[in-house]
Amino acid sequence: MSGNCSDMTGRWDGTFSYPDVPEAGPITPFVVTLRDCNGVLKGTVMEPNEFRSGTAHATLIGQRVGRSVHFAKTYSGAGEEYVETVLYYGELSADGECVSGEWRIDHWRGPFEMTRELSADVGIEAEVAAAAKTGPKIGADVLV
Repeated sequence: MSGNCSDMTGRWDGTFSYPDVPEAGPITPFVVTLRDCNGVLKGTVMEPNEFRSGTAHATLIGQRVGRSVHFAKTYSGAGEEYVETVLYYGELSADGECVSGEWRIDHWRGPFEMTRELSADVGIEAEVAAAAKTGPKIGADVLV
């Protein structure tokens, strides 16, 4: 890592899953727009809203120390089911192109992975938009 302001800066396509909550579906896509300035991470997240049609938006703030990455995702305006901040703990790959690890919220946890976008194609953004149009995947009694 060079320590400059572009180490993880960019757009990242990711997925997270709920291994202990099968009714939540196998995989949820997300898109992160990230700024990394000397290891301080700030950004925005877009993903399908799990409880109603549309997209959930969140802010991201965290830190990168070497290849260790951790950040908090806080939703805004996504609904009462999204009041809890989600914590992410991961490891940046040696080539700096992928982060994989675990998300946590209360007693829930699961895997996540995100990959730096290499081209201008809309890949996962189209997937997020399509998933958002399909509506809720789980009941409102389950918090995400």
